[in-house]
Amino acid sequence: MFDAHAHLCWKSFDKDREEVVERAREKIAGVIVSSARLEEGFCVLDLVKKHSGFLFASLGFHPTEGDELEKTIQLIKANKNDIVAVGEVGLDYHYCKDSKGREKQKEVFKRFISLAKEIGKPLVIHSWDAEEDAFSLVKDAGVAATFHCFTGSKELALKIVNAGFYVSISTNVLFSKKIRKTAKALPLDSLLLETDAPFLDPDRGRNVPWTILQSAEKIAELRGIAGEEVGKAALENAKKLFGI
Repeated sequence: MFDAHAHLCWKSFDKDREEVVERAREKIAGVIVSSARLEEGFCVLDLVKKHSGFLFASLGFHPTEGDELEKTIQLIKANKNDIVAVGEVGLDYHYCKDSKGREKQKEVFKRFISLAKEIGKPLVIHSWDAEEDAFSLVKDAGVAATFHCFTGSKELALKIVNAGFYVSISTNVLFSKKIRKTAKALPLDSLLLETDAPFLDPDRGRNVPWTILQSAEKIAELRGIAGEEVGKAALENAKKLFGI
């Protein structure tokens, strides 16, 4: 199984990051280590170099929390051969309510769409409460992408995968009825598993990459199949999307 999105450079891992990586290595096949801020990106690059072949880097810029946009873009360009994706990037209407701010987010997102196309990397899309607009901006852009930690409607999820993109189901499938409906309906060849660690722990603690084992079992239960089947499909999808 493969965790397609985890923030292992988040501060809550500062005291035991290496131990978490080694334990994850015992339990799953790999992790995409994602960033959403410039400084986090530097940490991601260093961490992935230490654990090449198990950890893979994705560099991005959070639509509401990121800063130093131009430096982040330059960091991505400078390390294009050492990353497997651009992200997380996208739109966040959950925290941004005003139209001016949302329009600014769209312009920034367009820059990252163009950047991903330029360097030949897939996008990892953040789209909280902005799924329709994010899909509209990317659907004809000619780039590969996954909608990270998808919380939109089941109907939109099916439109997204029918357009050739992936939908990533986080560990919120363990406590969200809405996400369970989506996870049950998605074609297995379009589904990724992620934790978004350290966030979205089902026990309200610190999430860790191997929690995807629980997610796979829950999705398998919903679909009436074996957990190994879900995990294998998610792994193969991650390999295909990220070129690993």
